[in-house]
Amino acid sequence: MHIGIGRTADERNALTVAHHEPAPYTEATDPAYAERAAETFTLRKAGPDLLVLSGPCPRCAAPLEVPLPHMVFRGLDGVLALFRPSPRRPAPDVRDEPVVCACEEHHPDRPEGRKGCGAYWVLRISGGDA
Repeated sequence: MHIGIGRTADERNALTVAHHEPAPYTEATDPAYAERAAETFTLRKAGPDLLVLSGPCPRCAAPLEVPLPHMVFRGLDGVLALFRPSPRRPAPDVRDEPVVCACEEHHPDRPEGRKGCGAYWVLRISGGDA
């Protein structure tokens, strides 16, 4: 399995995030978040229908684990499809996964009841079990 885009060592070093103070909560994305996550996240199979993305948040560097179920029901059609006979479709070889920082670290200005630093990005996952 493969995650994201390849980068040179110099490009990876330019994306390194070093924080001494906790980043304030800000709902934001940046192409660099996806680029850094593609270089630092790993993907492992955690069960027959579950993959887990693991790595540091590209904004606040907190460790994250993001479960990715193989099957997601979308709306009524997804539920009704369980009761209709139909040929099984092969899983796509590539999928884009939205990822949101859901860390437990302290981030100033974070709204009550929320988790994370507010960063979000999309990772492209490819390979046999994507």
